[in-house]
Amino acid sequence: MRTIAAIAGACLLSGAAGAGSGQLDEMRVGSDAVADAPAIRIALQAGHWRANEAPRELSGLKRNGTSWQGMHEWEVNLEIARRAAAILEEAGYEVDVLPAVVPQAYRADLFIAIHADGSADPSASGYRVASSRRDRTGKAQQVADLLGAAYGEVTGLRRLPTTTRRMRNYYAFNYRRYRHALHPATVGVIIETGFLTSQRDREVIVNNPERAAQGIVSAVRSFSEAPTP
Repeated sequence: MRTIAAIAGACLLSGAAGAGSGQLDEMRVGSDAVADAPAIRIALQAGHWRANEAPRELSGLKRNGTSWQGMHEWEVNLEIARRAAAILEEAGYEVDVLPAVVPQAYRADLFIAIHADGSADPSASGYRVASSRRDRTGKAQQVADLLGAAYGEVTGLRRLPTTTRRMRNYYAFNYRRYRHALHPATVGVIIETGFLTSQRDREVIVNNPERAAQGIVSAVRSFSEAPTP
């Protein structure tokens, strides 16, 4: 799991390497090519974590996030993110666990923002998944569909049929407005894992965060194993 300092230093990735100058390089195939292939990089953002460090352009982050009886949303998001990261790293992925402030022009193969909902109505329950409205990869909706299906199957929670405008326009997706946002080549989605204010949802996201993490991991694996269109 990379540190924030390491992430910031590597957020602007170089393009693909040029072709080799010799005929031998051009003929490399099979196991050698597979061995040289970079690991898939997954970014898991723990929503609202370290939001107090937000720069001026994202100062509104300092006043957001839900809570329940002294438990802050960022704590729940971070626990799920760290558990999912551990599972993915064990499976061979490279994983960054990001705070609320995304490094400038951050780039990965897939970015998942992890959040939890809150409501004054204790009966409000369920999870939501949305893709970036500004997606330029053509893959964000595919990931959202996979995540929506996998998370519900693993956790047993109900998927809410609607998403919010704020989710689709999540600040980390808005590379045109903010410097601290994803590189447009990064696939970006967001999940509200459940309501922190719901006893039913807390049974998963608070009392059994491993299930929530496994739901996210299942979607990541399905996405990375899917054939490229």
